Amino acid sequence: MNQNFTLPAFAEPITGLPDTPTCAADELKRRFQAPADEVREAHNALAEAHQTLDEKVEGIVTETFSGAIHESMFDEELSQKINGKAEQTALRAEITARISGDTALQSSLQQKCEAYFGTYTGDGTENRVISLGFTPKAVLLLTSDGMTHFDGHYYGGLSITNGPIILSINGIDYYVLKIVDNGFQVTDFYHSPGHVGAESNATGHVYFYLAFK
Repeated sequence: MNQNFTLPAFAEPITGLPDTPTCAADELKRRFQAPADEVREAHNALAEAHQTLDEKVEGIVTETFSGAIHESMFDEELSQKINGKAEQTALRAEITARISGDTALQSSLQQKCEAYFGTYTGDGTENRVISLGFTPKAVLLLTSDGMTHFDGHYYGGLSITNGPIILSINGIDYYVLKIVDNGFQVTDFYHSPGHVGAESNATGHVYFYLAFK
């Protein structure tokens, strides 16, 4: 019987990550690498099966036949394998293309960048810009005790270009964390009746940030 090498879905797709990942850097790297590893394993298994089939067919041709070979000369199982070889070749090409695309993605993700660490103390204003002197590609913001949110209070998280962290309160969007020119924007707004708040600039609170240039 033909072995099925298709990948109907990745076990750990990147899209399964939350919009604001809170996992450690090593776990985040592993999650980005997981789909590539699955594709690579399927590709290697297909390559081994392809080689085994080639060896079997070559041995049959050498020991049994001379001249022209027709499909009717093979038993049903071998005939099915030969007929499926074209499909496997097409699948192999697709897997190779996916690996190439994934390699390009990994290369893009693994490009070198400069990381800048800093702290600031909240002053209670709603729209405060923390100046860095450059426009970051990503900013990770935490409280001094390492939290990004707790019980309706949002203190920070991971923001990327065109990917701010937004909290909507009474139909109004507050930027918990947003990348802007030469820095990032934070806010302080607490909605008491709903017990929620965008509090990345709460008065007297100390915040740690990691900015990637």
